[in-house]
Amino acid sequence: MELSYRGLHATPVARPARRERLTLGVGCSLNWGPLRRQIGKFRTLAPEIDLIVEDLDDQGLAERVGGRGVDLAVALHGAGARGWRSAPLWSEPLMVFMAEGHPLAAENAVQPSQLRETHLLMAGNGSGDRALQQAIIQALGGPPNFLHYAVQRDNLLDLVSLGFGVTLAGGSAMGAFYPGVCARPLESDASWLSYCGFWAAENERPALRRFLELRDA
Repeated sequence: MELSYRGLHATPVARPARRERLTLGVGCSLNWGPLRRQIGKFRTLAPEIDLIVEDLDDQGLAERVGGRGVDLAVALHGAGARGWRSAPLWSEPLMVFMAEGHPLAAENAVQPSQLRETHLLMAGNGSGDRALQQAIIQALGGPPNFLHYAVQRDNLLDLVSLGFGVTLAGGSAMGAFYPGVCARPLESDASWLSYCGFWAAENERPALRRFLELRDA
């Protein structure tokens, strides 16, 4: 409580307590999956903490985590940097998204060899999704024909529905409906994406620990 001086009288003025805040940088889809459930649980169990969620790509990861712009970054395992602390969160299958009329849509699953000569659409300029590119290269057994478009992820799937090519993404992206688009699993021993939480070593916020504890709940 602070004192506000009005004339010769000191009047006590109640100030609201400062709320704790946790900033989460997300490098994956929130349409469906473990992270969506974890965020929902956290908001239910810790309503006194303001949870801020923002999109984060590989390019901004080092700046935002290292500079404490975000308390926790959720990204692919390969996106981490030396000196950061990390915790494994979950794994999900790599899925192939294509137009409903695409020849591969007739298959129950897609073989890596079937994508080596196919245009694989990626969002952005290529600098923000290096970890995903590396995961795709590993899953396919070699580099495919990446085509980058300066669009958001949702618009990229619109291009897929229009027949511009196919794209690959984690299974969490299947929680949303994209007209004219279907998904098939990629049949590969390396077709799983592993996600981790990354944070600065000096970040010891209690809210961060509470959020991480929910990953196993």
